[in-house]
Amino acid sequence: MSDYNQNNVIIGVGVLKIDGVSVGYTSGGVNLIAQSDRMDKEVDQSYAPVGIHKIRETYQIRTNVAEATLDNLKIVWEQTEAVIESSPTRTLSWGMNPAVVEHTLEFNGKSPEGYDRTYSVYKAVVWEVGEIAHMKDALTVIPVTFRILPDTSKVAGKEYGTIVDQMVAP
Repeated sequence: MSDYNQNNVIIGVGVLKIDGVSVGYTSGGVNLIAQSDRMDKEVDQSYAPVGIHKIRETYQIRTNVAEATLDNLKIVWEQTEAVIESSPTRTLSWGMNPAVVEHTLEFNGKSPEGYDRTYSVYKAVVWEVGEIAHMKDALTVIPVTFRILPDTSKVAGKEYGTIVDQMVAP
């Protein structure tokens, strides 16, 4: 079984930060989704495709934010008003906002060797927010999906972000 190395199997949780601020607990992990759409190169002179062409690639980060704070709601609902604290209340006013707010994302976890691994995303927007359910015997979470966009000011091949393993024993 020399083709397999159990030490390369990663188990564990991490920390998600939006614009440098931790969202706190998450539920169900933090999922990085890569998707590529391709098309067949079909020509009249062949019964089979003569090649494949990539026509689109997208990256998303999906999670359930388990700390349903007003600050976290403000981010995922793309609200512009500040959370106001005035004893004994805390208030988030929400309304229409036509703007798409760009964020930086960071996820800290572990590498296969146990080093600290950091995923950094230069540019992401809230793509989808799911239902926030308040139920008996269940966590109230904020399901959110971020769409990662390329930062075209970066060098070609480095537009989305970085994944860095800190090769120092924790």
